[in-house]
Amino acid sequence: MSDAAEQYILGIDIGASRTAFGLVSWDGKIFYPEIIQSKVEGALLIDRLLSVSEKILGRAEAERKEVLGIGIGSPGIVNSQEGIVIAAGNLPELFGARLKDIFEQKFQLPVSVENDVNADAVGEMVFGVAKGQRHFVVFSLGTDLGGGIVIDGRLYRGADFIAAEFGHLTLDLGGKRCVCGGYGCAREYISGAGLAERGREELPGESLALKMVGGDREKLTSKEIFQAWQKGDPDATRLVDEFGKRFGALVSNVMKVLDPELVILAGGVCRAVPEMVNLVVRWTRHYYFPIPKLPEFCLSRFTKEDSVLGPVAVFMVERRSDQSACSPKKNK
Repeated sequence: MSDAAEQYILGIDIGASRTAFGLVSWDGKIFYPEIIQSKVEGALLIDRLLSVSEKILGRAEAERKEVLGIGIGSPGIVNSQEGIVIAAGNLPELFGARLKDIFEQKFQLPVSVENDVNADAVGEMVFGVAKGQRHFVVFSLGTDLGGGIVIDGRLYRGADFIAAEFGHLTLDLGGKRCVCGGYGCAREYISGAGLAERGREELPGESLALKMVGGDREKLTSKEIFQAWQKGDPDATRLVDEFGKRFGALVSNVMKVLDPELVILAGGVCRAVPEMVNLVVRWTRHYYFPIPKLPEFCLSRFTKEDSVLGPVAVFMVERRSDQSACSPKKNK
């Protein structure tokens, strides 16, 4: 067997919009990175996942890189013990997908499967900004809103793998129906997709954000709304202020339950809008207990390309646990 430094894991981070791949060394270096669109009309996502994986593993074999296995992060509710995606609102093709079985049968390698933001949380512990931290939460804000919880240095999944679904906490008792089937969920207000939808419904025709897309409401995304906000547009400012209030209230509620020492803001929207930290801290302080000290808030340093480090970290932690369980006990 090769030294651990010469061993690699294929990481796959499936996102609602884009999916990242990369072969990762034990010390976190990424080789052969690739990103594809998660939704392509007329093409099955799982087939494309297998195809790109096969290409990367073929390159690794040609260059004599020893691949230990595959780590997959998927949005939605994931049974990590069985490697099954129970539900994934934005990617209905993955409902019930037995990703562990599919990839193990195809490549004859061990596979771990985890919720994508849970995987992010483990990745932050192993490779990121949470090294040395034992109690922290991750809010991943992109197309959707996801969460991850670490308690006493261990990922918390819950009894039925539903823990940390922050995007589906109820914020509006009279709210509209969410993709999960519930009503008034946080992701309808605090997500890239949710903010864009509110902009399409509420922005007046003369708003700067709509001018950026030529007045075509269907083309409006959260990107234009945040850019207009950064330029001082009053209509975008009203939407983003409401966004920040709801986000701060949500973070405050989670903090009151979990009392973390660190709050990590991750995901594509937070990467694109670093001012998000100050916005969230401001409104979290407003809704939190009137005590002098908040936990530390920071941005994740992971890009979309780096997101493969999360599922790889899960694979590494599981492998270490398996090796520990199999090692002989020393006599006391």
